[in-house]
Amino acid sequence: MLPVERHRYITEILSQRGRILVQEVSQLCRISLETARRDLALLEKRGVLLRSHGGAVFMEHSAGEKTYVPSQIEQGESFRDRSNQSPDSKTRIAKRALQLINPGDCLLLDSSSSSWFLARQLPDIQLVVLTNSVHIIQTLAVKANVRVIGLGGEYSAKYEDFVGVLAEQMLKEFVINKLFFSCHGISHEGGIRESNEHHARLKQQMLLSSEHKILLADASKFGRRSFARICHYREIDTLITDHLEDEEFRQELAWSNVNVIEVSPSPLQKKTKTAATARQLRHITDLPGE
Repeated sequence: MLPVERHRYITEILSQRGRILVQEVSQLCRISLETARRDLALLEKRGVLLRSHGGAVFMEHSAGEKTYVPSQIEQGESFRDRSNQSPDSKTRIAKRALQLINPGDCLLLDSSSSSWFLARQLPDIQLVVLTNSVHIIQTLAVKANVRVIGLGGEYSAKYEDFVGVLAEQMLKEFVINKLFFSCHGISHEGGIRESNEHHARLKQQMLLSSEHKILLADASKFGRRSFARICHYREIDTLITDHLEDEEFRQELAWSNVNVIEVSPSPLQKKTKTAATARQLRHITDLPGE
């Protein structure tokens, strides 16, 4: 862990607990006691904490006073906005993803709306599910056979999830069978990307902790420019999407050994939907004039 990461980690713990011991810093950050003391001394100079015998306490600050705190997350659409986008496509993708899940699996779901759609479809079978999403935790809480482990950290009211060093650190303690995650944008030039660096970094750790990586991405994600890089698409195993039009990109994915699964509506479904639309138009046309 880099010094800047340690300092942010210590600050997050202090803001939540109010105090921390030197020995705890040493164990949590896997550093020597002397390095832990130096870190606390540096943070005391920055006004983050006040050292005491054997540890430190969090320094409360008055309004307007500058202090060293984790940066706020502003970029990207809120969870509620994303959950209202392409619901039919996300439902089809989620139902197809269910076929990759077996009883006894340990799953990791990110805080994307696509993963939430998957959580809503999960049967009440023996599973362990780790997630940083408040909505997914609430959805799975009613399933008696699903064990849910929440990843703590800095809470984001906008995204209704947890991010930061604490969440990243927790992931290092687990070996996960399957990761289901989504992204803000994906392209053959930029790879798989997120709207902000906080979620990108957490998803990088999710990828490192998981044996099988499954990306859930509806067609709106392709070609979209996004701020922060998560990974190259060669680092995932499976892409489940509703439709992939770019044949060149499809070939790139094949060369990278990515299994692409498309879940576009069947021809019969399209025909039924077209017929229903036609009936509605005829009904409107046949209405008497004013």
